[in-house]
Order: sequence, then C-alpha cells, then structure tokens
Amino acid sequence: MSSLEATLAAHPFLAGLSPQHLRLLEACATLVSIPAGQTIFAEGEEARQLYLLRSGRVALSIHRPRRGQRTVYTLGEGEVLGMGWLDLPQHWFFDGRTLELTRAIALDVACLAQLVQAHPDLGYELLQRLVRVQMSKIRLLKLQLVDFYGN
Repeated sequence: MSSLEATLAAHPFLAGLSPQHLRLLEACATLVSIPAGQTIFAEGEEARQLYLLRSGRVALSIHRPRRGQRTVYTLGEGEVLGMGWLDLPQHWFFDGRTLELTRAIALDVACLAQLVQAHPDLGYELLQRLVRVQMSKIRLLKLQLVDFYGN
C-alpha cells in the first residue's frame, strides 16, 4: 500500500473502502497544506476540488447585504468540504478560509466524475457516504439559520 493510499484509507470519509477503490481514488488525490488565513475558494468560483480535511479548520461564510460576512459553520479534522462532482461544472456557494494551518486530501472533481462513470460500484459507495455527510450538514445548517436570521 502506498503512503497516499494509506492516507486515503485513514480518512473517516473513506474508512472501510476496499483497497481496489482506494487505489482508483489515488489517481485523483493530492495532499495539500494550506496556511492559516488563506482563502481556499470564493462564492461563485468553479468547484474543482473535493477536500477531505486531515487537520486544521476551515470557516465557511456567506456575505449578507448590509451586514457583511458571516460564518455559517466551521469544518475540521475528518470532515468533507465540497460536494459537487456528480454534475459538472459546480460552483462554490460559500467562501472558504482556513482558520489555522490546514492539511487535506484534495480530490480533483473532474477526475472523480470520470472515475465513478467508469466504476459505478465506487460511485454508489461514494454517493452513499456523501448523502450521510449532506444530511448532517443540513441539520447543522438548520440550527445555524435560526441564529443567522435572529441576529
């Protein structure tokens, strides 16, 4: 097993994925290190990566007219940042900025889309995992919106 494959296998999002699927994902993966305070993406930009956070924290925020930037939520170790790879191109609908040094696995979404087309069993497995992530984020967002519109 390569070190990148081992890093993929260690991320909670990919835990339990077959060695064959991990080897396939390795072709789309790059390890990245992003300094504190850096904007990773801005609302409206094309989403070219899906990030699997290994360490650090990323604040996701939106701009509110007459009120400025507001952090909607913060993601950290073990979480997934970005979902849009099933229907390309996708665009970010938040701004993302690191709050501290952040290490992640960046999965190229164009590569990922081609990979799951060629390997539907991998696509199905990833889709199931993404749905679970989305459901937990929707629950969290609901709580945030109560606070967001209350202030």
